Amino acid sequence: MDVSALKQGRFVIGEMGRGVDLNRNWSVDWGKKEKDYNPFEEDPGTAPFSEPEAQIMQELSKSFKPHIWVNVHSGMEALFMPYDHKNTTPDGAPSHLMRSVLENVNHRNFQDSCLVGSGGGAVGYLAHGTTTDYLYDIAKVPMPFTFEIYGDEKASTDDCFKMFNPVDKITFDRVINKWCMAFLILFEEGLRTLPDDQVVSQGALDNWVPMGGEILERNMDQKSGGENGKLEGLDLGMQELKTYFRLFMLSTFLLMFMFCSRISKNRSRDSGNI
Repeated sequence: MDVSALKQGRFVIGEMGRGVDLNRNWSVDWGKKEKDYNPFEEDPGTAPFSEPEAQIMQELSKSFKPHIWVNVHSGMEALFMPYDHKNTTPDGAPSHLMRSVLENVNHRNFQDSCLVGSGGGAVGYLAHGTTTDYLYDIAKVPMPFTFEIYGDEKASTDDCFKMFNPVDKITFDRVINKWCMAFLILFEEGLRTLPDDQVVSQGALDNWVPMGGEILERNMDQKSGGENGKLEGLDLGMQELKTYFRLFMLSTFLLMFMFCSRISKNRSRDSGNI
């Protein structure tokens, strides 16, 4: 987050303190600029992976072989797949599988209300050097997606926080619950759709370390618990996802509150000096 830009009143930004948009700092089609390129919002950096945050995420993608990778954004409600740098989806069966998964998630959880398709084709503009395109083309992740989880179309363009974040508890809880369930459905659909040779063995899933560090051990008795065991697993998964989203949204809110408070104080000080 660029604090200096916030002090200047530029609230609608996607850049870091060095002015770089991390979702333009990846190597696939890096550095290309569209006619409507805005250097204040889409600076790709001095080179692919010039930013430490992008380097960390790249190393993470190399450290294991993820089956599904989801980038979480806000601004609208949509389920996107590659590509971002062109208005088409990849060719072949893998692309059809990805679209099928997203369409099933959209139908089961959103009653077909979300926009589904390639990021570049559905959003209305092309983005170059994005995470999703790198993960698909270079890291060979079978199913990299971008989820746009919220957007207030009625919010003023001067109120960036309200445009991209729920501001009341009822809406906040609704967004959390709805998208946590979307992730659970995504995992189910992805596991069902992926070829057998790409699915991790059950042995690797016998121990799961949830948030907080407590190890969930699944012994044979738990595995034979039938439907009750499945429900407990879903409940635990929902609880973990809710915890993650709540922490994410809370940290975002606190940061924005702190920055906006500083802006307000600076403006008051400037007004007093006139």
